[in-house]
Amino acid sequence: MAPSPAPYPSPAPSGAVARPPVRLSVAVMAHPRRAAAARALAERLSGLGAAVVLDPDPDGPPNALRTALRAWSAVAPGATHHLVLQDDALPAEDFAERLHALVAAQPDAAISLFTEWGSRSSYALRIAAMCGRQLAPVVDDYVPCVGLVLPADVARGFEVHARAESCDGDPDDLALLRYLLARGVRTLVPVANLVDHDNDTTTSLVGNTVHGPRSAACLVPPALAPLPPVPGVLTGLGTVPYYDFWGQYSDACVPDASSLDGRVRTSARVFLRGHGVAEEELSAALAAALERCPERAFLTERVSEIVLTEVWIVSFLLGFLAAELEGGGGATLDLTGPLPAAALATLGPGAIRRVVPRRLLPAVGALLTPLVLEGVRAGIARAPLRA
Repeated sequence: MAPSPAPYPSPAPSGAVARPPVRLSVAVMAHPRRAAAARALAERLSGLGAAVVLDPDPDGPPNALRTALRAWSAVAPGATHHLVLQDDALPAEDFAERLHALVAAQPDAAISLFTEWGSRSSYALRIAAMCGRQLAPVVDDYVPCVGLVLPADVARGFEVHARAESCDGDPDDLALLRYLLARGVRTLVPVANLVDHDNDTTTSLVGNTVHGPRSAACLVPPALAPLPPVPGVLTGLGTVPYYDFWGQYSDACVPDASSLDGRVRTSARVFLRGHGVAEEELSAALAAALERCPERAFLTERVSEIVLTEVWIVSFLLGFLAAELEGGGGATLDLTGPLPAAALATLGPGAIRRVVPRRLLPAVGALLTPLVLEGVRAGIARAPLRA
């Protein structure tokens, strides 16, 4: 029997329509080989009454969807929302309190509590942070589900949908994307992620280890990320910067209604050229930035000037698009507050995590941050003022 949901007071903000208190049920999904880790995580969440859900066919081909279907169906009676955590999730400090506050603020949304530092959504999150918002839209071609919370009725409907749509061959994150789009449920991620990913003690059973370390895009102590009564959500986001960490290219994900996730990738250079930033101008600004880079020789030796160039260009595009969205020439964008600083600091390591030895990644990633900030500032300065 599923445990009773954990109630939590969730008073409505002043002037808002009162809603019933959030009553959360929790499942930790795992393969039996990682049952001990799942139980340890459930123990950490003992106040939430977390249940452990194991793969029903542990000897079958690796497929997280089998377990996910069981985990999303394990909604406790009376729950208003259901959280599923994968066994390699690392909840942040004050997890339960922060989670309930988020759910109370966005009760109709799907909320991904983690987005990895190299995902498309990590760039949306960085723009949100610079714009002073607390929530960003998930813009990946999947739903990040290391930690994901859904309204209870949405959670209960996932298995029926997945079986009706014959999603058996899909990864769970893609099946969830198709389902949430079909239900018209928007997916958000808090700028201050509530979950990190355990890169140290687990190996992916579905082959994701080849992606390199997948850490949170933005983790800060709770005191540095207070949630206002009505958290700000980043809206109006069109094109999203993206760094292809497989091929080491700077890209732009431009709106395209014909694609499942609503965007299609193109070169960042091509996008910028189409918005008035000539190749010669970009090259000159890049050359000047590299000249000022205090650790250029070391970084060139470790990651090559080609990678430095691509990281700078995606940073330039990030600043350009943030300023374009903000509309005031970047005058109100914040690059130095706790949230934007933390989010921008993960851009470098998230981009290069497959081309730098893991033991060197923290140091090399930190040395990239000044170049990232130079790129962002150059992009902000070049963005057009909105009429």
